[in-house]
Amino acid sequence: MSALKVRELIPLIDELAPFELAESWDRCGLRLGRYDALVGGIAVALDPSAEAVRQAARRGCGLLITHHPPMFAPQEDMICDRCDPKIVEAAFKNDVCLVACHTNFDSARGGVNEKLAQLAGLRDARPLEPPATERGFGMGAVGTVRSASAEELARDIARKWNLSGYRLYDGGSTVDRVALCGGSGGDLWKKLERTGSVLYATADLRYHECLEAVDAGLSVMLCDHGEMENLPLSYFSEALAQKTGLPVHFLDLVASKRCRERWCDAERHVSD
Repeated sequence: MSALKVRELIPLIDELAPFELAESWDRCGLRLGRYDALVGGIAVALDPSAEAVRQAARRGCGLLITHHPPMFAPQEDMICDRCDPKIVEAAFKNDVCLVACHTNFDSARGGVNEKLAQLAGLRDARPLEPPATERGFGMGAVGTVRSASAEELARDIARKWNLSGYRLYDGGSTVDRVALCGGSGGDLWKKLERTGSVLYATADLRYHECLEAVDAGLSVMLCDHGEMENLPLSYFSEALAQKTGLPVHFLDLVASKRCRERWCDAERHVSD
């Protein structure tokens, strides 16, 4: 295929990340552009940004699919000195349409949570929250692993997920199950049937939420939100190329973000 219209691509995207799985509060689907726009190439990125739009355009991509939606909150104006209007400005200047696959990809078969469970080596993985329809996997995941310390398992998972770092709240028990939620995990760990001997890996838990989980018997592995969700998108890109027959470019902007960040221990930080 040399080119497809956006309206022709939407059903193909839906086969991989069904839009019916999106949470009611989410902003998925075509967020900016035209349904009749011709697309000869697709770019995929974690976050919508002006840089992602420009990189998509440089690769000849008329469509940028991001996990996190642009313009999530209503815009009072479109002054292009701020983040969201900058994205809109770049998209219009470069003739790039924007589609978001957020919670629909979180819950999809082969989506964020099921893929993270597979990569972590979870056996008999099931969702912590069942999908809205039979087309999905569901939110979060839990499965069995070899019995080991939380420290050993967290280190192994970090390697398999290509994480640059993590914070571990070690509950002290030997772990034989791993539960996870890609991105913000919230209270999803409370859906576990029993909380003993579990390592729960997620992002964005507040301090007191971590303490509550540890008090309930869990060990908690806090990961970077973006790093958790980035790797499954690379597999989504490969599947999308097969599904559409178009060139699909995965824009790993999380890797470039790492180059600007450094993990520092407390002693080094204080001495500086």
